[in-house]
Amino acid sequence: MKKQTYIYSVFERFWHWSQALLIFFLMLTGFEVHSSFELFGFESSVEWHNTAGWAFLVLIIFAIFWHFTTGEWKQYIPTLELVKAQINYYIFGIFKGAPHPTHKTRHTKFNPLQRLIYLGLKLLVIPIQVVTGFIYLSYMHPEHSVGAGNIEFIAILHTIGAFALIAFVIAHVYLTTTGEKVFMSIKAMLTGWEVVDVDEKEEYITNMKQAVEHSTAGYYRLDNEGILTQVNKAWLEIYGFNKKEDVVGNHYSATRDEKQVKVLKSIVDRVLEGEKIIGQHVVRKNKDGSIGQHILSANPIVENGKTVGLEGFILDITDMGKDSQHMYSAIRNSSAGYYRINAKGYFEEVNEAWLKIYKCDDKSNVINQHYSITRNPENAKELDAVVEKVLNGGSIASKLAIRKCKDGTVGKHILSANPVYKKDKIVGMEGFIIDVTLEEEKSI
Repeated sequence: MKKQTYIYSVFERFWHWSQALLIFFLMLTGFEVHSSFELFGFESSVEWHNTAGWAFLVLIIFAIFWHFTTGEWKQYIPTLELVKAQINYYIFGIFKGAPHPTHKTRHTKFNPLQRLIYLGLKLLVIPIQVVTGFIYLSYMHPEHSVGAGNIEFIAILHTIGAFALIAFVIAHVYLTTTGEKVFMSIKAMLTGWEVVDVDEKEEYITNMKQAVEHSTAGYYRLDNEGILTQVNKAWLEIYGFNKKEDVVGNHYSATRDEKQVKVLKSIVDRVLEGEKIIGQHVVRKNKDGSIGQHILSANPIVENGKTVGLEGFILDITDMGKDSQHMYSAIRNSSAGYYRINAKGYFEEVNEAWLKIYKCDDKSNVINQHYSITRNPENAKELDAVVEKVLNGGSIASKLAIRKCKDGTVGKHILSANPVYKKDKIVGMEGFIIDVTLEEEKSI
């Protein structure tokens, strides 16, 4: 599946274009030093060439730091797999309309041939240019000079490296025009966005992670010792904390008063034994000592067949009124259902829990359908108002909603919703739901 994807970061683009301009300027001044033409004048060219050389070195240092701190250095790990196919494509296949032998993704931006060439530039050509250039610069200062007999060899080596860079630039510019559209690759390096192959499963996981981090539903994760290892912003806000450092590393007992610790311990123990706790009404202790109420879901985290912790969501119901508390104490449902709709109101994604809550067989019952299918006429306007608010930049932390399931029955759930952004534009809405339908209501 191909999709418009943000593939090049701001620094990556800055580094690319700064490097391109510096290499071009170094070539221009360098060849004037060689008396190939006259533009700035010999002395000015020498001075400008030296200044650009120092700027290039600084840029290299920042780029090395960026590559290793972001993990982007992995893009250059060489492989001989499909190299021959890639060469054949560039020499023959591209002129016959043959399919590209490899596919660009956000995690594999370079094909095998590009990896070898870029790695060669970074480990061989550019280091040679930098080292020989500064040796030559040292020769210009007698107190730090190298032997005159060696400087001619250094100059020749530096010039060979320059021609190698020219050959690379010519080939690089040409290959940027071989995409589906002539200037597609150049535009991508200007905007950061490019149409690339996307792994649907990977994208779903990424979307879920983003939804969790930005959701108004509170997400938490505990290890098997009961220590909080992760929470999102919404969880912090529900409990009244400012930053994760105030919470992560603490035992869950810190979130309850003395009476409620035993209740939470029972829940944690059951989940660590493999049970799924199914959206339950609980009472918490906030940071300031005040008491709040929320709906909780919890699921075991299993790695290599062993339960190593638990995770789940909470939705605050403190302000929903004491008269409704009896309903939440009788909740029988499970995990939070995730959904995402686009700006036109059509479903783009739902998870298994959402399908279960709505009694749908599979995603084909929902994807590309309008959200209005989830409501009876008398409840539709309420959902319309929620969608309108969120698509205008608002968020819904927790709202009681009445839904229409696939089989025509109705149910109740707590809903959270927040806008989905692409750059600075709202392109949809996403959130979570937790079922709060009572047993007697399910049988109606």
